[in-house]
Amino acid sequence: MKVFLNIFVTALLMNLELFCGNAGLSLGLPLFGATYFFVTFSPIHGAVSATLSALLLDVMYMGNCLTWPFFAMLAVFLTGNFAKYLQRQMPLSPLGSGALCALLVFTYNFFHALFSGVPAPGPDFFSMLVFQLAGGALFMTVMVWLFDAINFRCNLPKFCTAENKKNRLNGGRL
Repeated sequence: MKVFLNIFVTALLMNLELFCGNAGLSLGLPLFGATYFFVTFSPIHGAVSATLSALLLDVMYMGNCLTWPFFAMLAVFLTGNFAKYLQRQMPLSPLGSGALCALLVFTYNFFHALFSGVPAPGPDFFSMLVFQLAGGALFMTVMVWLFDAINFRCNLPKFCTAENKKNRLNGGRL
């Protein structure tokens, strides 16, 4: 079930990234899913998801260098370890890890546009930074809510752990 969920979510997020990329935005949506799998299942699930999705997107957009897959794997490792450092409590862990992942994607886009001479995604860098940080934090939080509910029903591990058992919203069940 873990492998099926990993493949399905990665494919879904890659399609959304292709849709956004064709509109001129580079959001790095598969990295958010890979971070979720890194924290929830294992680092191998996250690394494979990040590397393969970044490699496929680089090939589809005819990238001239393969720096994006290596950077994607590094970003997922940093973001996943940051989320584990925050003790995986809601809502701080998904907000923080989503903002960090978005900041790393923005950093890559900034340096890629600066050194390669390609146009930067978005109108200007400051508005793109604000959009990436806010959108990444909210996207990761919504994604964690959605996939934790699916994982709860499928009896799989969840991103957010219930440290404080008195304040759970699901009626006291695990």
